[in-house]
Order: sequence, then C-alpha cells, then structure tokens
Amino acid sequence: MAFDTIYLIYGAIFLAALLLVEGLYHLFYDGKAGRDAVNRRMKMLESGATTREVFQTLRRDSQAEVSYLGPLKNWGSDLDNLIQQTGMLLTIQRLLLMMVALAIGCFLTIMVLARGGVFAGSVTAISIIAVTSIAVGIGGPIAFLKYKKAERLKAFAEQLPDALDVMVRSLQAGHPVSAAMTLVTKEMPDPIGTEFGIAVDEMTYGLELREALANLGERVDVEDYQYVVVSINIQHETGGNLAEVLHGLSTVIRARFRMFKKIRALSAEGRLSAKILAILPIAFAALTFSNKPQYYINASSDPLFWPLVGVTICLELIGIYVMYRLVNFRV
Repeated sequence: MAFDTIYLIYGAIFLAALLLVEGLYHLFYDGKAGRDAVNRRMKMLESGATTREVFQTLRRDSQAEVSYLGPLKNWGSDLDNLIQQTGMLLTIQRLLLMMVALAIGCFLTIMVLARGGVFAGSVTAISIIAVTSIAVGIGGPIAFLKYKKAERLKAFAEQLPDALDVMVRSLQAGHPVSAAMTLVTKEMPDPIGTEFGIAVDEMTYGLELREALANLGERVDVEDYQYVVVSINIQHETGGNLAEVLHGLSTVIRARFRMFKKIRALSAEGRLSAKILAILPIAFAALTFSNKPQYYINASSDPLFWPLVGVTICLELIGIYVMYRLVNFRV
C-alpha cells in the first residue's frame, strides 16, 4: 500500500506545534516569574539565591549568548538586548527554536489548507508560501518582543514618579542616594524595582553611581529617567537639595502623564479607524489567496504583476505611516 505523504505533513505539523507550545509555555512562565513577591529580584532572593547569582541572571552577558552565531553575531546581540529590555529570562537559543518551529508550522499549515490548488502545482505559489512563513516565523516573535518592550517601558515611566517619591522620603530622612535607590528596589514592583536593583548590585560590585545610572538608562530608554540621571549627577558633583529637585520632577512627570492620557482618550476613535484601514487590504489579499489562489498565480506571469505588487506594498506602508503620524502625539 502506497504511503500517503499527507500523514507525513500532519506529523510535521504536530511536531512543530508541540515545539511552539513548549516555547510559549516557557516564555509565559518566565514572564510571570516574580509576581508573588514585590518584584522579580526580591522573589529570586527569597528563593535562596545569592545576590551575585541574581545579579548574573538578571544582567545578561550578551556576548556569551551570541558568540556561536558567527556572521550574525551583531544581529544576535541586538536581539539579546531586545530580550533584556522586555525583562524576560528568555535565551537566544530558545527564541531561535521558537522562530524555526513557528515558520515550519505556518508553512505546513498553509500547504495543507491550500493543497487542493497550490500543493499539487505551482512552484511560484510554494515559494510565496515559504517566504511568507519565514517572515512570520522571524517577524512574529520579534514583533511580540517589541510589544513587550514597549509595555515594559510604559510601565517603568508610569512608576517613575512613585519611585521618585520613595527616594525623596529617604533623602529627607538623611539617607544617601544609594540607600534611597535600595529602598526603591524593596518597595516598588516590576519593572522599576528590578531595574533599580540591578543598578544597586552594579554599585555593590564596583561600579560608580554615574556608571550604574547610565547602564540603567541603556536598558530602559525612558526620556523622563534621563532628567533624573542629570539631576543626580549634578548634585553628586556640585551639591544641592536633591530631594527638592526630585520632588519637582515627580510633579512634572505626573502632570505630563495626565495630559498624555487625556490626549489618548480623545484620539481613541482615530487610532481604531487607522488600525482597521491598515489591516483591511492585508486581510482581503490573504483571504482571496487562501480561497482562490489561482486568482494571483495565473496573473503572476504578467510582466506588470510584480511591479504593481511592489507599488501596492509601498502605498500601503506610506498610508500606515501617515495614519500613525496623524493619531499619535508627542507630549
């Protein structure tokens, strides 16, 4: 009896889905770590780990992570920095495995769904599916990491005024800046509690205050935090009432957030309309290709087909950029 290749495809889809689910489970588990305590760093310390072990875990060594990638080392380093900025304890190896599993699963799923028309025929269609699957496999996890990074930076910025108030109370009680930062690590939740904890650990193991604050700024690219760094550096060199300066910064940052949230509420309808208009052409093309792939395949031999596809993609990207600029405001 001849062996039907469809069973082999089903088996490959099952394996790819299994690897993807396992990767997502570990990703989800890592993202939830530390919620029982004030922040992740305190949770790791309470579990019995030493301060140095916690510091080495949270302060990733990107060079060691990506040294095996060879020519792609710079890309791997940027990817590792992105993972660090999300606050996840995810390794490069695990992320690459998830990308491969997602790409294979996407390719095989589309091939099975479209096997009535595409699977048995055109090499062009298979090439398009392969390129699309690779793009989804690589772009999907990266887009998710960038989303997590943006959410984490937003949370850090919103927590910053409260952290400054904690530091102000500590400074008014006569404590030095390092002790005020230590209080933030014990009182504030993630992400700001863990990030300040890494900075405190860096000072404990030899870095100066200025260097530790600069490193924190590299990990957390928040504009308001840079004002805090400048204020602390000036006070460290020339003296002055740092508590009063930080209190003023806290008040200004809170006022900016109130204004920003008001603008977001007023522009909510425009942002929703922009998202729908951006998704509609892509969804329509994908739906047409999945239901009637020959609609595009038969026209692909026309010399004007690919130039028109390129023009369409460029116009779509320009439209998305224009709508983004119209509904996003800098405060």
